[in-house]
Amino acid sequence: MKAILVLTSTNPFYEEELKSLCEACHIEVIDVVIQKLEKINPATYIGKGKIEEIKLKLQDEMVIFDDELTPLQVKNLTDLLETEVTDRTDLILRIFDERAKTKEAKLQVEIARDQYLLPRLVGMQEHMSHQQGGSGFRGSGEKQIELDRRIIARKLARSRKELAEIVKQRQVQRQRRKNNEIPVIALVGYTNSGKSTLLNTLCPDKQKKVFEKDMLFATLETSTRHIKIKNHDCLLTDTVGFIERLPHHLIQAFRSTLEEVKEADLLLHVVDTSFEDYQMQIETTNEVLKSLGVENTPMIYVYNKIDLNKYAYIQPQSPYVFISAKYKRGLDLLEDEISHLLFKDYEVFELSIPYSQGEDFKYLHQHCYVKEIEYLEKSIYLKIEARKQEIKNYLHYCLKH
Repeated sequence: MKAILVLTSTNPFYEEELKSLCEACHIEVIDVVIQKLEKINPATYIGKGKIEEIKLKLQDEMVIFDDELTPLQVKNLTDLLETEVTDRTDLILRIFDERAKTKEAKLQVEIARDQYLLPRLVGMQEHMSHQQGGSGFRGSGEKQIELDRRIIARKLARSRKELAEIVKQRQVQRQRRKNNEIPVIALVGYTNSGKSTLLNTLCPDKQKKVFEKDMLFATLETSTRHIKIKNHDCLLTDTVGFIERLPHHLIQAFRSTLEEVKEADLLLHVVDTSFEDYQMQIETTNEVLKSLGVENTPMIYVYNKIDLNKYAYIQPQSPYVFISAKYKRGLDLLEDEISHLLFKDYEVFELSIPYSQGEDFKYLHQHCYVKEIEYLEKSIYLKIEARKQEIKNYLHYCLKH
């Protein structure tokens, strides 16, 4: 497929990102048309002169707009340009559709796609009604749209029901993790910032690597791995990457997956320092997090890809670390920062546990970081690191605290 892109901004970032989305959809960009707009045309988005200019350039290409078009605009532009017309939102949905692998991700993408499509069918129906002069006559085309609308509505209801069942299972899994009292760290950030690479770098089990690749939305599924931070057990969760103007259909559809972020004890906000306008990516991620109701969770800004940074000076937001996940640089500083935030209220306790209290010993050995253990004549000596609140039922074993 080949395409002509239409943008209303001269910011090179918007053009490059739209081209990247096209590349991910296997669409070759032939030309780029830019029109500065003081006011959007509600019928055709751009003016008549620009439509004529695009029409002269067309051979057999499709036309892709950088902003989300209304159903009426898509219909009018398709009629005027006599070719396929689509927008940025549709490209993102196509990428998600292709990359979804698990049943949950596929259902989430289906729901987002159908939510995007449904009003466009209705918009086309209204447009046809106007063409017919409001006579109330239902032509065969209008009947087909009404039939499609019902089919999509039924499919949406079925997909939502299936997704609700999966969400229940996910909630059970989250509750189990809470009961285990293991801190959860969630990776968040702009798409292709290096979150999956960081997870793979921190995960000791190389058999459980997640997919990583230098492309937009390489990861759609939430992956959780067991890691150690300063000898403390933690769970590290990789999440779907964000993007500027992420379609609200997708945010809503993926809300169940993004709940992992809301439940986290700490967020690692991974930032791509090789990208010139990294600050915009930070703002986009923070806006999406705010829309999800994530505002008070502790966060570390992880400025990644320092090996690729060409822009000399980075003005970081605190708390922060600079790393290269790929080349494992700065990971000790990252662990120090995580430890400072997650384990600052941990204390060292020395306990003497009688051999008759084997279950208590077993619990403490499994749930705490054991610094030292010694099997004495009448008891087991344990030196552990833990929160006082977490071992309140075992404080009577303490030698000193």
